[in-house]
Amino acid sequence: MANMLLGKPVPILTIPLFLLLISLGCNKGFNDYYNDKSPKGGFLYNKLKAEPTFSLFTKGLERADLVQFIDEGGLYTIFAPTDEAFTKYLGSNGYGSVDEVPVDKLFRILSFHIINNMWYYYDLKARFATYQQRLFLTRNKKFVNIDVTVADSIKINGIPVINSLRDIDAANGVIHGINAVMVPLPNLEEVLQIDPELRTSTFFKLMQLTADSAFDRFNSYDRDRDGRMDSVFYKTYPLLNSVYTSIEYRQNTAPANQGGDPLSTTLLIPSNQLLDALIAPAVARIDNSVTDKIAALSPSYAEAVLESYFVADTVVTSNEFINRTRQIRSVNGPLVPALAGSNFIKKDIIASNGTIHVINTTFPASPFETSAMGQAMLDPELATFMAAVQGASLMPTLSLNSRTGTFFAPTNAAFQEIGLDVKKKTLNGALLTATQFSNIVRHHVINENLATAALTGSKNTDLGQTLLFSNNGTTVRSAGGVVATITQPAIAIGPGTPPVGYLYKVNKVLLPNQ
Repeated sequence: MANMLLGKPVPILTIPLFLLLISLGCNKGFNDYYNDKSPKGGFLYNKLKAEPTFSLFTKGLERADLVQFIDEGGLYTIFAPTDEAFTKYLGSNGYGSVDEVPVDKLFRILSFHIINNMWYYYDLKARFATYQQRLFLTRNKKFVNIDVTVADSIKINGIPVINSLRDIDAANGVIHGINAVMVPLPNLEEVLQIDPELRTSTFFKLMQLTADSAFDRFNSYDRDRDGRMDSVFYKTYPLLNSVYTSIEYRQNTAPANQGGDPLSTTLLIPSNQLLDALIAPAVARIDNSVTDKIAALSPSYAEAVLESYFVADTVVTSNEFINRTRQIRSVNGPLVPALAGSNFIKKDIIASNGTIHVINTTFPASPFETSAMGQAMLDPELATFMAAVQGASLMPTLSLNSRTGTFFAPTNAAFQEIGLDVKKKTLNGALLTATQFSNIVRHHVINENLATAALTGSKNTDLGQTLLFSNNGTTVRSAGGVVATITQPAIAIGPGTPPVGYLYKVNKVLLPNQ
């Protein structure tokens, strides 16, 4: 008898041998790297230590306290510079030995040579064939470019892997030897901090009004060997939509991804002269007794001014801005206006996660700036109210410049008087739910236009509860029984007639009935 295989009769006795040959042919590449005939022979640290040509790299790992990550745990690929490469690096940077390199600097540089997961040449080729993947995430959360498009060759950031030092097995990873030390580019935050002109710019000062910090667990470790964790934090700008200066990846567990997608931001920074003129009306409202007037501006105002000058999730070169082969939008939505070569004072300042351009022009005011919220954010006495609107996640709906409405904004002193902490969302120390906090803000908004003459009787707020007006529109009583004085006449909002809305200032927080 005979079975049919590929349409031809094949004797039964030949089928096992035929299938074995198919199996061996299909798995040849895999077996070359993963079978038991090629014993791992120790963990990454021990394998590096056993190879004389990596002695300086190994010493650097010990000094930077990176051994803990590769000693027995983890799963890493290490691109290890040879002693010759390391000696060149030390000499060209004025160091006589590894011990003279500052620990923090050594940590940043050497962790850039440690790539997450195990990537033999075979794996890199297979991954490129399937996903065209070139970017790989390192231990310090920066990306490197690994090129395997040339046969029997690996290049990392343009540096060739030494074939005789390729695919060195370890129990928790693999080592590839390279003939140069890779020094990572600084990120955007570091560039802004390092450059004296950028660090002292009006633009960067405004950014600090929106700044916060987050714990960096990947770079926190016992640096001074005293047995305690030395915590590291990185700068964040939570009010600036999709703007990342200190971090370089977004976590992603998709099959086509190996842990993270790169995050890039492009900054267009107007010159101090132009930006100072732009914010002059807001600065003029701040009392002359205040030394640093920019620091006294509302964070929401800084957000409204700045967001037109960021482009998210892409690196846009000066040539792309000039030639405009694609639509380029700022993080707040509008198209970035046309730019000519003469608009660039400095251009293409490259960072590891984006680029910076300094320009001699400003852009039209954002819709946010011309809304009722835009008027409120100009007043330093209403900074806490603006923070409350932000904290309640109501800014997108309340800051539309086409939104009809009447807004009653309590002063900073009003929030302080009742012990309402808008950052912690607590009232006299008691934690408010998200709904309770949002309800307080919504009780200050009436969804119709009310000039001063119309502030009579009772009106329903956005929350659905009523405000009661008396004394010719100078007194308002909240549903929760709070009686407040309207301390500022109506500010008409919007360019047209009649106005889109009205803004009033009140001396009490109008607590709802809840």
